[in-house]
Amino acid sequence: MPPADRMVGPVRVVAVLAALATAACGPAEPENLSERIDAIVESAMAEGPIAGVSVSIARGVDVLHEKGYGYADLEHRVPVTPETVFRIGSITKQFTAASVVQLADDGALSLDDRLTEYLPDYPGPASEVTVADLLSHTSGIPNYTTMDRWWETLTHETSPRGLISSFEDEPFDFPPGTRFSYSNSGYVVLGWIAEQVSGRPFGGLLNANLFAPLDLEQTRYCGDRAVIPNRARGYRALDGDFLHADYFSSSQAYAAGAVCSTAPDLVRWSLLLSTGLALGRDGYRAMSTPATLRDGTTIEYGYGMAIGYVEGHRRVSHVGGVLGFAGQIAHYDEDDLTVVVLTNTEGAKAANIEVEIARLVLGLGDEVILDVALAAEEAQRYVGTYDLSLTTVGVDFIEGRLRAEVDVPGLRGSYPLLYQGDGRFVAEHDSEIAVAFGPPDGPAQEFVLTHKGLTMHGERISG
Repeated sequence: MPPADRMVGPVRVVAVLAALATAACGPAEPENLSERIDAIVESAMAEGPIAGVSVSIARGVDVLHEKGYGYADLEHRVPVTPETVFRIGSITKQFTAASVVQLADDGALSLDDRLTEYLPDYPGPASEVTVADLLSHTSGIPNYTTMDRWWETLTHETSPRGLISSFEDEPFDFPPGTRFSYSNSGYVVLGWIAEQVSGRPFGGLLNANLFAPLDLEQTRYCGDRAVIPNRARGYRALDGDFLHADYFSSSQAYAAGAVCSTAPDLVRWSLLLSTGLALGRDGYRAMSTPATLRDGTTIEYGYGMAIGYVEGHRRVSHVGGVLGFAGQIAHYDEDDLTVVVLTNTEGAKAANIEVEIARLVLGLGDEVILDVALAAEEAQRYVGTYDLSLTTVGVDFIEGRLRAEVDVPGLRGSYPLLYQGDGRFVAEHDSEIAVAFGPPDGPAQEFVLTHKGLTMHGERISG
């Protein structure tokens, strides 16, 4: 039986939300809030450039701002509205994680179950991988979307088991449970497990257990052949102009990134999840609590949620990026604030827009980015090569500025770093990319890379 406090149908959802609305009482919002949000979004669109943006912001049940900007379809000049449907990429992982936690609550599986209980022939140390490891990206299973051969097949329709076969023979990146390393592969496996224990195709499971009961009317698993009203086209920007994004089959994203939704639906999802209406309070607590490695170390990720802080305000969030689209969902627990930003342009800085909006609503003022002079002697403490599990990061001191050469999916490039003091840096052109070195004295041995709410830890291997 499901927990007593878990949502059981749309009628209860409506009743509870009505009660919350009656009781809602929060601090006054900044003056001219909508106009100031417009300015944030329009500036980011011009700088991007970004074809279209949908923004939805709520404090509890009170919608503070809900608006579309730019175009969902540039060729036909179809504007973005709050009803525009976007691919949400890895924000899908929140639904996948919630579905697995729900199945665990119902006794269909256990988060302590081993991978080999569902895939007995999976090679390597699969018998040491738990469902919880898959949820928290600590399994050690390599990320299939970083493999060159996957990019050669991403237009091909495949089955969940076929997708697993594309990476199951790869060696593990590290012993299960010993490190965090973001892995789409783990969420593909979770989708497969959910199908096996429920007896439903993954999209049907999401619809039956989450989308329909929660009245997420514009949220769905995106099939390749589905006709979806109000769907945005995806673009990529090149030299200040737009091109159609490359085609890929949704089956290649599966439980790691194949859901489509709207910004208002995602705000509703965040509210229902954080209040316990979707999974019960224990379910939300499980998803939003930092996971623990085998040695007791906690990481900045729970189940389908990155966990961090914006000037002391706790944020649970997830970024979403696929070909042609980029988005961000963020919920500030203590402030009962949710901000969702969806775009139909590949590589758009949706996370930066979200943080800037959140800072405005929370009254934090503009983010202060320093550019502290870095002496050559001090810089040499950080120069070297750092192991980041899936790849290495090279740090050099060039023309008076530290520079990081990064080869992380979605983050490949050479980044000049602005020194913030105390071993902390941010990327010159993207403050959502942050780097911290430790210890405070002597040559740096630890390297922490934060990107759009996701944190990756590394250690010096040379230099």
